[in-house]
Amino acid sequence: MTEITAALQALVDTEAAVEGAACLLRVEAPASGFVWRGAAGGISRDGEPATTSTPFRIASITKTFTAAVIVQLATEGRLRFDDPMAQHLPPDHLDLVPRLHTFEGVSYGASITVRQLLTHSSGLFDYAQSEGFIGEIITDPSSVWTPRRMLEGSIVWGQPHFAPDTGYGYAYSDTGYVLLGLIIEHLDGRSLHESYRARLLDPLGLAGTYLEGFEPHRGTVLAHTHEGVHDTSVIHGSADWAGGGLVSTLDDLAVFAQALVDGRVVAPAMLDEMLRYDFRTLDPAKHSAGFLGYGFGVEARESDGFLLRGHRGHWGAWMHIDPVSRLTITGTINQADRRPDRVVQGVTAAVRAAGLHEAGVA
Repeated sequence: MTEITAALQALVDTEAAVEGAACLLRVEAPASGFVWRGAAGGISRDGEPATTSTPFRIASITKTFTAAVIVQLATEGRLRFDDPMAQHLPPDHLDLVPRLHTFEGVSYGASITVRQLLTHSSGLFDYAQSEGFIGEIITDPSSVWTPRRMLEGSIVWGQPHFAPDTGYGYAYSDTGYVLLGLIIEHLDGRSLHESYRARLLDPLGLAGTYLEGFEPHRGTVLAHTHEGVHDTSVIHGSADWAGGGLVSTLDDLAVFAQALVDGRVVAPAMLDEMLRYDFRTLDPAKHSAGFLGYGFGVEARESDGFLLRGHRGHWGAWMHIDPVSRLTITGTINQADRRPDRVVQGVTAAVRAAGLHEAGVA
């Protein structure tokens, strides 16, 4: 085990050395009983050292949590995936529906379905990738965001990519997940953070996970996020909400990923629906090597023969699990200016070489 633990620590050390942000990594191979955690870098670039229990922003990994709640609501008969989204939005947001998606002079807002929001096949413009949003963040990073403000921004800052479920059929959109968050609040009769806590966080014992900007901080000092050498931790946690607002830990993400593929988050029949994926892409350059497709808030990626399910987040965070071997990899590089491919691919190569994914290997 000394050889692989040294290799994993080297991955963490090398990543943190690039610009000094904390790199955190957890690797679990249940077949062999192997669990390893490592940390390098500072909570801020010149701050105290990060540890393996340091909480961090998980950004778009939040989408898997949001999708799981939607699937639970479908299981309860509260909605169907092919229902129009407008059927389940709160009344005070219905005025946005005709304006959210106008393509080639035709309004498609009323025809967008819950399924299309989940799979990024609605064609909705992503407010979070717009110059308008970035400009407002730069001007006032501590500003509090509401779902309506995000949705209004998506209308004025860009144009839809295609009519729902047509054309190339995939355009990643935080806007769609904001709409899913509103649907959750309307159908569940409580705030999004309360739904997360009652349905996912408390039942699974995820004590270190919370919706930033809406709940008190939990755990030790939060790791700072960065864009290169620039510290972006001052950005208010409400800026992505249902699409990326959760804070979590290495262990919490591992527990959630394993519970999901074990059928303890959503019913097994619904899990198959959630994990089913198609490869559709807006721009192949936006997907890193090994990307296979997207289901309901769950990516599919191939790495060294492992089919990894889960998600990645804007700040270089990841939550991956291979449902067959149950190899589980969670972590973050706390950097938006580069992808975590080197770490994740380094882990899968090391695990494959050591045979830790195979039963009986110790």
